[in-house]
Amino acid sequence: MNRWRRYLYLLVDDLNGTYPLRRINASNLFFARNQVNRVNEALTIEETPLPRPHLSFTPSQDRGRLEFFGFFGHGRKKSYLAAVDFDGVSYMYDVERRTMHEIASPNEYKCCDPVSLAVGDALYVMDREPVPSNQRSFEALIVDLPNDVLFKPNSTWHCLQPLPFVLETGYKGRFIIGAYTVAGGSNILISTPGIGTYSFDTSSCSWRKAGDWELPFRDRADFFPEHGVWLGFSSQDNLLCSSSDITAPAQGAPTLDMVWEDLNPPCCWDPLKSHLVYLGSNKFCVAKFFERVVNVENNQVCIPVIERFVVFTGLVLKPTTDHKGLVMLKQRSHIYRFEGVTTCWVF
Repeated sequence: MNRWRRYLYLLVDDLNGTYPLRRINASNLFFARNQVNRVNEALTIEETPLPRPHLSFTPSQDRGRLEFFGFFGHGRKKSYLAAVDFDGVSYMYDVERRTMHEIASPNEYKCCDPVSLAVGDALYVMDREPVPSNQRSFEALIVDLPNDVLFKPNSTWHCLQPLPFVLETGYKGRFIIGAYTVAGGSNILISTPGIGTYSFDTSSCSWRKAGDWELPFRDRADFFPEHGVWLGFSSQDNLLCSSSDITAPAQGAPTLDMVWEDLNPPCCWDPLKSHLVYLGSNKFCVAKFFERVVNVENNQVCIPVIERFVVFTGLVLKPTTDHKGLVMLKQRSHIYRFEGVTTCWVF
């Protein structure tokens, strides 16, 4: 029997300093079996009210900041969501057990929007813009969660060797990581424009230079073995795309096999972040965070106001009729609007 995730998890930073976590019913992003021919509805974006928060996270200090990483955990079931407070206490929420646990905080602060990947039973976190002065820019979190929820989990952050080019003489920290993924189940690939791609072997904890080429993605890409492809967003236009080989053949950099127009937003919508979430049974959600400037009239004076919102789109991935490629079928799209929000995370 095909089973897929019931909920998506939406986190935002709120005006009052908290981070509410909301559960979005994923089934609302897909047509029912008797509605599969309603193609015209796939072109519309439905205005949808935000559900009430499921719970909220609060930083340990006033005006503090949290970063969120997920999902990770033991075995195939990745159900841990980490709320990392670099100035104090961090937490881990198990979405399956619906339990909250206190965990250790990283050894060193990571800059805004760090790189994070779940490999095996560990969560790997790295500064997006590594600097030479920070020798703890790359760490791995290991969590041992007891079967009895009454016991506190054991959590440890392990410092790992930074990217090799960060340690080179003359490096001044002016490069930003552009794309990253996991290859071969245990190798982390990190691409940096102007530098190339490095591979980190999580088994031996060692780096090597993979090449001067760059991954064709923007931010994170994930491998889906059932289809033999990596999926992510294109580095050129932020559209959903796939690549069947990222090992970079001798003749050049990896290329994209397919690019899909997952959403066609108005030109006045400025994209801020994009998330791709696999729900199971070939179903995906693309969540894109936008902002736009609207003029609000106040006492006959137009005041520009920034409006931020996220659009969730359901997609189904299927092989083509000749089984030589893949087709992405767009389903339903919902827009959720915020007030006073600067960023969001979707898991």
